[in-house]
Amino acid sequence: MTLWDEIKFKLLDNRSAVNRLLLINLLLFAAASLFRLILFFFNLSDAAEVAINYLNVPGDAGLFVKRLWTPITYQFMHVGIFHILFNMLMFFFMGGILQDFLGSRKVYITYLGGGVLGALVFLISYNVFPVFATAKSFGFLVGASGSVMAVTAAAATLLPQYEVLLFGVFRLKLKWLALALILIDITGIPSSNPGGGIAHLGGAFFGMFYILYVKGAVNNPFLKFFNGLNKIIPKTSKVDETKIYREKVYSNSETKKANTKHEKRNSKPNQNEIDAILDKISHSGYDSLTKEEKEMLFRASE
Repeated sequence: MTLWDEIKFKLLDNRSAVNRLLLINLLLFAAASLFRLILFFFNLSDAAEVAINYLNVPGDAGLFVKRLWTPITYQFMHVGIFHILFNMLMFFFMGGILQDFLGSRKVYITYLGGGVLGALVFLISYNVFPVFATAKSFGFLVGASGSVMAVTAAAATLLPQYEVLLFGVFRLKLKWLALALILIDITGIPSSNPGGGIAHLGGAFFGMFYILYVKGAVNNPFLKFFNGLNKIIPKTSKVDETKIYREKVYSNSETKKANTKHEKRNSKPNQNEIDAILDKISHSGYDSLTKEEKEMLFRASE
């Protein structure tokens, strides 16, 4: 399967968490852009921004308590074409990696949890640190960057040795990609985008510690609460996830044999087996897994 075929397959698969979140972001961006355009013709651009800001996280704590829905809604809002383009491209590839290994539910949890923690870190920073004393009255947090950073950090924590082809030229391990993005955010806090950079770091910490929680390395009530969303998030059908998995792992000549084997061995592996497989991936890469180990990892994600 070529890269373009894989992209088309993922975009057309509406059972994927990555695709659903992408679609929500794109539809809301289109709706907000149309809203701004209509009000622009009536010389009401300022009124349009005031209305849209009801979906963004305000820096002022007093205003925030009147808009408690914003830690969720801001994750799907963007201010320009390049803003949403960069976020969605990064999410498409990083979210795809996370989804392939842990399933759709973990993508939803990482995206939403990272966005919420990013918003809380932003809000606390703007109301605690003196440097933001004047900015908090007009500052707003907007965009999926915190959520995307959470997904990126989660993928890097789960598969640090996994290699991606950056710009189609440079091979780079996920751990170095995540570290580079975090360093960019840290250096940008004092200058270009302090609120956004702080929120990105909050998202990255959620992604990293959530994977450690899934692996049993840490325990935290906040992470436990978000992991509990597994019970209410609809499960992708077994047949559909099997199709996605086989397109990624098996050649066409092996698909029928893999299907028979999967039907015979449908019990979930225990946590020790999962940890052993993830450790092997971390040290030697995904390609070092045997077919049985790949199948076991897939069953664990169902």
